[in-house]
Amino acid sequence: MAKYKLTIIIVTFNSEKYIEKCIESIKEFIGKNIDYKIVIVDNSSKDSTPSLLKKISRKDNRVILIINKDNIGFARAVNKGIMANNHGGYFLLLNPDTVMNKSTIVNLIKCSEEYNAGICGGTTVDCNGVENGSYFRSPNLMVGIFDFTNFRKLCHTDKWHKYFYYLDSRKKNKKSFPVDIVTGGFMLVRSSTIKKIGLLDESYFMYLEDVDYCLRAIKAGIKIFHANSSKIIHIGGASSNNKDRIRHRSWLKSRKIFFLKHFGILENIIIQPIFLLDDLLILANKAFKI
Repeated sequence: MAKYKLTIIIVTFNSEKYIEKCIESIKEFIGKNIDYKIVIVDNSSKDSTPSLLKKISRKDNRVILIINKDNIGFARAVNKGIMANNHGGYFLLLNPDTVMNKSTIVNLIKCSEEYNAGICGGTTVDCNGVENGSYFRSPNLMVGIFDFTNFRKLCHTDKWHKYFYYLDSRKKNKKSFPVDIVTGGFMLVRSSTIKKIGLLDESYFMYLEDVDYCLRAIKAGIKIFHANSSKIIHIGGASSNNKDRIRHRSWLKSRKIFFLKHFGILENIIIQPIFLLDDLLILANKAFKI
């Protein structure tokens, strides 16, 4: 009998180049002690992703496919996947442009079990083995001003960028350690965490929903850990212009929502006009480039 139950949630959007490799790596390295399902929620892809996923799901009943008529965003898609198949135990949120190795999932679950962590994240690296940002500190007002806007470039300071990404105190030699936030592209969540604090906030179309969720968990007394020994390769790739526009608009909206939700009146009196000014500067820059 399998020791752990795991539902892997993957949200796809024009992911035809990557999704098959991602699924193959899961099947190859899942481990014998894990009873798993893969729930793939496609956000109205315009390429061959839906047809490819239909073929995969027909061949394997462990792959559950949900195809949305519209792009409903990351948070809503994840929530839809969780509600569609509550397999119990654990949920793993995973980006479609990733591949895992033999110990990826096993070490992530071990970390959660050892430290009784309600949320765990692992290390993401690029194809050259260079680590990407996979865990973060809780943002403060200065992070909002000097890392969430283009004012960082004007002030020529990386202080708050380094603070947010723990670059001032990386713990590469430690097996596992507590953090404030782990990336939603590689996030293991206990079902008990979802029961306690609910699903992702669907106000966020894309970006900062993972930061928001982790902060809600911390406020509820839930432990969050990072496991260095659990790694995935983030392949990534160039995006279409349309996808870039979606990402850009989503980021501008998400940062405003995040600060309105998690900060007080005084902080928002300071930062919301800065966000507005940054938006205008970005639009002006695009207009002059045209």
